[in-house]
Amino acid sequence: FPGYLNNIVRQVALRFEAPNRNAALSADVAFLIQRDGSVSNVRIVRRSGVYAFDLEAQGAVEAAGAARAFGPLPDGFRDDVLPVTFTFDPRVIR
Repeated sequence: FPGYLNNIVRQVALRFEAPNRNAALSADVAFLIQRDGSVSNVRIVRRSGVYAFDLEAQGAVEAAGAARAFGPLPDGFRDDVLPVTFTFDPRVIR
């Protein structure tokens, strides 16, 4: 379901404002997308070492989830939940 996955990336990237776009930082945020498109269990699984960056990364996922920006899981997707781990790197996400 590449269209659905591309939308996840797009929606999170739209809500992410890195404190410094040229910084060599990276953080991983894991979350679950439920069948109805709601988001749960948002957590940082790998920190960058910069609190503001990590908070912004987690906040981008939470904002997309609150807006239900991902939409419901595709009809052909068999599971009731989609686990996602999103890597935030300001040099890549623009």
